[in-house]
Amino acid sequence: MIRQNLGTIIDIETLKVRLRGRMGGTPLGEVEEGFAASLTPGDTFLIGGQVVRYEGLNELTVEVSRSPGRDPKVAVFNGTKFATSTQLADRILAKLQAADWPDLPDHTAHWLALQRRVSAMPQPGRLLCESFPHEGREHLCVYGFAGRNAQATLGLLLTKRMEETGLGPLGFVCTDYATLIWGMEPVLEVAPLFDLDALRDGLEGWLGGNAVMKRTFRATAIIAGLIERQHQGRRKSGRQATFSSDILYDTLRKYDPDHLLLQITREEAMRGLVDFGRIEDRLAQVQGRIDLKRLRSVTPLAAPLFLEPGRIPVQGEGRERLAEEAARRLMQAAGLG
Repeated sequence: MIRQNLGTIIDIETLKVRLRGRMGGTPLGEVEEGFAASLTPGDTFLIGGQVVRYEGLNELTVEVSRSPGRDPKVAVFNGTKFATSTQLADRILAKLQAADWPDLPDHTAHWLALQRRVSAMPQPGRLLCESFPHEGREHLCVYGFAGRNAQATLGLLLTKRMEETGLGPLGFVCTDYATLIWGMEPVLEVAPLFDLDALRDGLEGWLGGNAVMKRTFRATAIIAGLIERQHQGRRKSGRQATFSSDILYDTLRKYDPDHLLLQITREEAMRGLVDFGRIEDRLAQVQGRIDLKRLRSVTPLAAPLFLEPGRIPVQGEGRERLAEEAARRLMQAAGLG
């Protein structure tokens, strides 16, 4: 059995998406397990030409309900596996420090020069943040240059911190070089948002609330030989492997939370899908040198993020305040205010 399972390669699993209560019907489609693991109940995403609401994960089936008219996520196949390397990000940051850029196309050089004139250029060893209003919302743009996975994780953790401090975040979007967050209140001080211990606590809470840890534990357990993928020449299905690993994970987490496999799982989850290690490294390089520019309008470097697909809405106080404002305007229009 050891020989049969040596060299196991963990393939990308896909999960069927079905409407809740209609398990016998035709599935709406399939999504990567990595995308499904990043969802929490209430999130919406686009599949089969319609917007659906994530309700939960039942074994290897993503259960959803129809939810038209909401800002959905977009499921991307293999779209977030290879983020920009830290070496390339360092080279880009170094190139941005030049006095001019004669080797770049004219429009690109003008774009960068305009950014320098309007705001500032991101620098090595410092973290540039921009705060500005746009179309009735307040925006915060963080130029981390940490890669898409880490920038997405940063958006998730910063919006959680903003929610705790009453800033009313509404959503975020990211690229390999920046994260753009929009909300109800202007961000006038950013240092408290980047408290590393608070960010780490927020990540621990998020990981405990979804399937990322169980998914990572399954891969760890298969590679370690704790779960057999091949048995007497027959390959176990993904469903069987998931069922076995979930039982082991829940048991170890309850009775032996410091088990070596759980420690490995946590490290892998931090480095893999969420790339939290890059955030830690970036903040260690910065050492508190965070520059906040309060501006009157969108900056040249931030503008492309407004056209970026895959916006992620945030459910919280900000959404509630939006609903209250809409109700107040309606009452006033009806003469009932």
